[in-house]
Amino acid sequence: MPPIWKSQHWPNFGYDHERVEPFLASSSQLIGEITGLVDGLPDSDREEFHLAQIAQEVMSSFGIEGVPLDASEIEASIVASLKHRNQHAITRRSDAVAALMSAARSTPGPLTADTLFEWHRLLFFGIEVEDVGQWRRFDLEIVRSAVAGSNDVLYKAPPPDRLGQDMSVFLKWLAQDQGVSPPIKAALAHLWFESIHPFSDGNGRIGRALIEFVFAQSGALSFSLSRQIERDKKAYYHALQAGRQQGRGVIDATEFVIWFLQALGNAARFAREEAQFILRRNRFFLRFAAQLNTRQEQVLRRLFKQGPSRVELGISAKIYRKISGTSAATATRDLLALEAAGALKRSEAGGRSTVYWMSY
Repeated sequence: MPPIWKSQHWPNFGYDHERVEPFLASSSQLIGEITGLVDGLPDSDREEFHLAQIAQEVMSSFGIEGVPLDASEIEASIVASLKHRNQHAITRRSDAVAALMSAARSTPGPLTADTLFEWHRLLFFGIEVEDVGQWRRFDLEIVRSAVAGSNDVLYKAPPPDRLGQDMSVFLKWLAQDQGVSPPIKAALAHLWFESIHPFSDGNGRIGRALIEFVFAQSGALSFSLSRQIERDKKAYYHALQAGRQQGRGVIDATEFVIWFLQALGNAARFAREEAQFILRRNRFFLRFAAQLNTRQEQVLRRLFKQGPSRVELGISAKIYRKISGTSAATATRDLLALEAAGALKRSEAGGRSTVYWMSY
């Protein structure tokens, strides 16, 4: 089958509005819910939540491609980038990646080729890659394995001699108001960009930055979408393929748009649970603050800082001693006091197997 860019309908992407509408309504409701929850958080908690989500987006977008990053460096660079904006000097790759994410979420439209070239240079800061900061100058095939065979080619991208024209048409479309909601436009923009695959490397990460850009034009996403994509990469790649079908006089992107909206909804649902966890944590400390000594509060806050999955594991006397650096007798006394106050609930198991769970 010839590649989709050879179709007479290229690049007219369309979708089945009737099939898509229920998924759009569902994802829009979930996005509205998480946005409202986050907006209602105290300033410090809202800042903490946004920082964690942006860092997660960066880590997961790279993780989808199997590229590891240092989480602590990324978070530090994002903090510096948010505080200093253009004044922040880029001295390491994490700084450049943070600058790219910041640009994707703050660049006003219209997006230009030069802006994309700068994003590409930031993406590969300090790394040698062919045709950095420009459209690729060679043919490119997306394959299933490192060694391509006749049956391994999943998609053949447009040749380099037409990339300038194809990207010019794409960027012109991106700058226009098509009268579609941001989730639909983000889905179509991502699919279209990935179908062109204009760079020598990094198209997936630039394409996901484009999603951030589209949403930011009306209101930046308050959660990480790439984390959800990373959880189900096979479905993501399958949806990209399924969204390049000829039908109804267009390139039918329906399957990808539906998958994208479902991924958005799942990502928003997961982030909603994280925001609700922050609210429950705050209520916990408001309720018990007057009954906690400094040591108890430090231990409990450290557990909460590690997130809901860690809190659900509870805490033993051994862990309490390790975190607080106190004696066994003091750890036991602190835990029993917390239980008496109602802040902790003790497990039925006794002795060294005793575990306490937070009452939140």
